[in-house]
Amino acid sequence: MSAPRKRRWIFVLLAGLLVGGGWLFYTLYTKPASCPTLPLPIPALQTAELGSRAGAKGSFVGIQPFLEPHDYACAERFYQKLASYLDTAQRLGYLTPATVVAFPEYIGTWLVVEGEAERSLRAQTLSAAMVPFVIKAPWRFWQAYRAAAKQNLKDPAAAAIFQLKARQMARTYHRVFSQLAKNYGVTLVAGSVVLPDPYVEGDSLYVRPGGALYNVSLVYRPDGRPEPTLVRKAFPIATELDFTQPGRVQELPTFETPLGRLGVLICADSWFPESYAALGEVALLAVPSYLMGDSCWEKPWRGYSGWPAPADVTAQPPTEGEAWLTYAMGGRLPQHSPTATGINVFLKGRFWELGADGRATTLYQGQKQALEADLVCIWMQEK
Repeated sequence: MSAPRKRRWIFVLLAGLLVGGGWLFYTLYTKPASCPTLPLPIPALQTAELGSRAGAKGSFVGIQPFLEPHDYACAERFYQKLASYLDTAQRLGYLTPATVVAFPEYIGTWLVVEGEAERSLRAQTLSAAMVPFVIKAPWRFWQAYRAAAKQNLKDPAAAAIFQLKARQMARTYHRVFSQLAKNYGVTLVAGSVVLPDPYVEGDSLYVRPGGALYNVSLVYRPDGRPEPTLVRKAFPIATELDFTQPGRVQELPTFETPLGRLGVLICADSWFPESYAALGEVALLAVPSYLMGDSCWEKPWRGYSGWPAPADVTAQPPTEGEAWLTYAMGGRLPQHSPTATGINVFLKGRFWELGADGRATTLYQGQKQALEADLVCIWMQEK
């Protein structure tokens, strides 16, 4: 083979390797995962109904959806999955013009994987799921990582990834929950999402990239507009404090709804007396929660995390579930709002190695209980 011909073959081989390597890189780390949206089967749900719908002025509904990383592959899939639960509630007659619906904590947080590669969605661990983020945008990740490290955060990698995806997460979270509230005509407590210094302006949700990360909840009105005041988690647990900042407990807001004054406490906030004192008297309390770890409801209580236990915590409940009934909403709300109705809902699903558990907890007419239910409806009577 002549030298020029040999060089041409070497060039072709190198070009092929370069193209093949680029295609492989794109497929593994950059190409968005496929996003099957239709048909989406409506899950067979366990439901619980408290009170009588006869003469009721409205309903307080709690939803515990089962979600997986693929449900966050695109906004359409995310919307359809949540809508399937509301479709069931509507079919059962639970939704009225005076309905308040509560979704669980972190339901918007996993939008961090929207538009990411199949490798992230199918990873066995959360750390492995985040690798494509770094490989796809190493310089941007490094800049965000350094900024987080300068803030002395214990988990600057997590902070950096949430910063990189913040605008897209906020946009999808707002669009999906706004549409759900408007399409079903309900007041909607949109679980929670981790975002950098978020704020509402002109009926839209915005973020300030580079700002402190907060675990926040939004309340949407039946016309799809968000309440202008956000709920910022005031008592993040230890793992959250590694990359998020606590909100000010004194600034926890309340909201006027067709069923009366509504308070929202994100998960651990419901374990502290200061939260209830900040809310004052409420008619309704929604507690969006995420309990990490599979099958932990019946296991020994792990105690308070990230903060000292309040002075009135003197007993050691035998299980995680008993602790939730004793020191969270079920035990504390009656001390501050004796006639209030409360619903505590938990995020269910498979999220890499993290696990998820919890029972829908209700406080209704002074009675507290934990229910094995995906969908809970409490009929609110005229007083």
